[in-house]
Amino acid sequence: MKQFVLGLLVGSVVTGTVVGAGTFYDSKGNIKAPGGAVQQFDYFRQRQQQLDIQRMRKQMEQQDLDRKLDHHPC
Repeated sequence: MKQFVLGLLVGSVVTGTVVGAGTFYDSKGNIKAPGGAVQQFDYFRQRQQQLDIQRMRKQMEQQDLDRKLDHHPC
């Protein structure tokens, strides 16, 4: 009986930990933004800036590649 009760307690702790950890992620597995209007706004603003920078870098790399391919040495 002691082992049964101990198993229930350990199972409850493990289940609570897994469910608690799941609250940090949305349904697609991405990290949720922090709660609160200001924090969410800041999170999404910073995320959009990161995406914009990444897009600009890709565009610059593509332009450099296009210049190198169009350049004829002779």
